[in-house]
Amino acid sequence: MLPDTLSSLASPAGTRLHREVLASSFLERDVELSILLPPAEAEARSSYPVLYLNDGQDLERLNFQVTLDNLYTHHAVQPFVVVAMHANEQRVQEYGTAAHADYNGRGSLAGAYSRFVLEELLPFAQAHYQASPDPEQVVMAGFSLGGLSAFDLVWHHPEVFARAGVFSGSFWWRQRAVGAGYTPADRIMHSLVRAGQLHPNHRFWLQSGTLDERSDRNENGVIDSIEDCLDLIEELIKKGFDAQQSLRYVQVEGGHHHPDTWGRVMHDFLLWAFGQEGSAALMPAPLPIVRLQLDPTLAPAILTATAPSAEEPAHVPLELPGAPGHLAPHTSDLMAHSLSTPPSHMPIARPAEGDFLPYAVTYINQIPEGADPREALRGIAQEFHAIFQNLSEAQSEKGYADGKWTLKEMLQHQIDTERIFAYRAMRFSRGDSQDLPGFDQDDYVVQSGANARTMASLLAEYDATRAATQALFDSFTDEQLDRRGTANGGPTTVRALLFIVPGHELHHLHILRERYLPVL
Repeated sequence: MLPDTLSSLASPAGTRLHREVLASSFLERDVELSILLPPAEAEARSSYPVLYLNDGQDLERLNFQVTLDNLYTHHAVQPFVVVAMHANEQRVQEYGTAAHADYNGRGSLAGAYSRFVLEELLPFAQAHYQASPDPEQVVMAGFSLGGLSAFDLVWHHPEVFARAGVFSGSFWWRQRAVGAGYTPADRIMHSLVRAGQLHPNHRFWLQSGTLDERSDRNENGVIDSIEDCLDLIEELIKKGFDAQQSLRYVQVEGGHHHPDTWGRVMHDFLLWAFGQEGSAALMPAPLPIVRLQLDPTLAPAILTATAPSAEEPAHVPLELPGAPGHLAPHTSDLMAHSLSTPPSHMPIARPAEGDFLPYAVTYINQIPEGADPREALRGIAQEFHAIFQNLSEAQSEKGYADGKWTLKEMLQHQIDTERIFAYRAMRFSRGDSQDLPGFDQDDYVVQSGANARTMASLLAEYDATRAATQALFDSFTDEQLDRRGTANGGPTTVRALLFIVPGHELHHLHILRERYLPVL
């Protein structure tokens, strides 16, 4: 029986939430734990299967307890214990691969975190909450960088864990920066799998979303997060892993690198990990394990939204106990939409050398060949909303390192820059070629007062600015696109500004995903 002292926390038909604080000598900090116990009426056992979950501070954002209660109500899962470990401001150092920090020194405490889990957390949960010590009954899971951490722990310690669940795992974790001689061989987890030994009991649940990011390092039409995950699967298969029997790969069409998406597919993971006999029939078929080879001309269908509206893609949660929704599309679904523009738009030629200052090439190259920058601009708005709208005010006032902009300041910078560049485009399109001054972005951020505002007010200003920019950009004729002026001491055409505005935002979106989200 579970401790009688917890009976007051039990709800009539749901899981029971308990808070603990565990002092860790390895991490030199107190680790807060959220522990979810089975419903009071669940079958009593001497020990229970257990889920150890990274980023336990996000249970509410994941709608985790509601999802779990729903599964218990439908008798879809067996009783099990959840031990969710809260991360803090050291998250980007504590999560990662225990053997190697990344090229930027992140993950420096991942070895200490592994020792905390193995030598302090597991013994505590087994002693106080009847968590099973049987590896077949122990699952480790996490999200993003926490997912990488979970996979690393399970891969290297099959004597403790047999299974791992990874939501949008940071399998990009690398020993060399892109642009500094990086090759795919620099990905750390892939190298560890190649050098390690597969255990016959290893089983993995891996998930990625088609909008996890927009970056495509090798320009093959497959976003990096999906490719990194599929490459890892290939490495496992080369070691003798039976993907048909021991792997579930779920690819979510329209899925974002965000707790909202992860919460919507949580049913699937929990059924895979703790489902009652026969519950597998409730699960939609996973995407076949294939190497995606997309026609490069269709790549923007993944990289940017092509629909004229800015509606959030519909997510269909798993329905119990009836027919499941389709959480994981087949590859053909990814290729269903070809690159298109509104009927009034003709394809826009890319700006030529001499149409912009050298610094702008970084932004212009963010827009894929053949893509319409106006449609890219529409799609990016969806991405920013998906990330920002569910952040708490405290999270949005964090930078990824000391002295770096907060997320609110980054968003205000996006708004300010878009206004300035759109103003330049308007002036030049009207034949006004006089020199326009540059601006100091850091001074603007300091003076903006962004952190004193609510995220809702910033998003409202962002939307208003975007609507005005979109209307202006949609109005330009071919003749106006080729008009030029001088800004910040150099030449700029209206055409170049059409590419620079969405490219600048995509540049910051990449920074947001790689540097900010791992620390939230």
